Amino acid sequence: MKYTVNITDIERALRDLGGEARAKAIQDKILKDHCRDEIPDNYQHEKSFRQTIQRKIEDYCPQAEGFDLSKKEPKFIRVGHGIYRHASGSSQREFMVAEEIENLKELSEGAKKTILVNAYERSAEARNKCLKFYGYECKCCGFNFERKYGELGKSYIHVHHIKPLSQVKDTYVVNPIEDLVPVCANCHAMIHRTSPALTIEELKTELRSYTEN
Repeated sequence: MKYTVNITDIERALRDLGGEARAKAIQDKILKDHCRDEIPDNYQHEKSFRQTIQRKIEDYCPQAEGFDLSKKEPKFIRVGHGIYRHASGSSQREFMVAEEIENLKELSEGAKKTILVNAYERSAEARNKCLKFYGYECKCCGFNFERKYGELGKSYIHVHHIKPLSQVKDTYVVNPIEDLVPVCANCHAMIHRTSPALTIEELKTELRSYTEN
């Protein structure tokens, strides 16, 4: 039998799997539901079938290099190496950028800047350039998800925008090396516990003082 990988079946499979799953589990679910548990004749082998599914997912994944929000709706979130979450409901709004917000002119300048900075932190292109330069180790505490969780944590870390909001202007263009740094989820949350946000050095000082005590 022949079968064509499509977004509708991938979304349904991911929802049936609880909203988050590995590419292998998504593949197996599609094979069971649509292909009688057999690799379709129009694919050479299981690996090529799974790669086709993963490429289709990446086409709608904001973390993928080259993703263009103006052309495609974000349907999936990559949460680990080969692991995806369905970007439905509130999760999908995580990728909101300034152009999507209604009545943007009515927002305060601070609110608009915060939205733009959040978008910079989630920009696939800027994120990839930042991580290619710095790697995947937290710049505050040194935590590395892959060292802690193995394959599950590979290529996972937050990216933090370090330029103060007061310096973000309408013509501002993010510099992935100077304006972004990798931080773990815990440190990222602690950075934003204060207003204005802590600098990387300020949080490192907090960490050192707590450790020494």
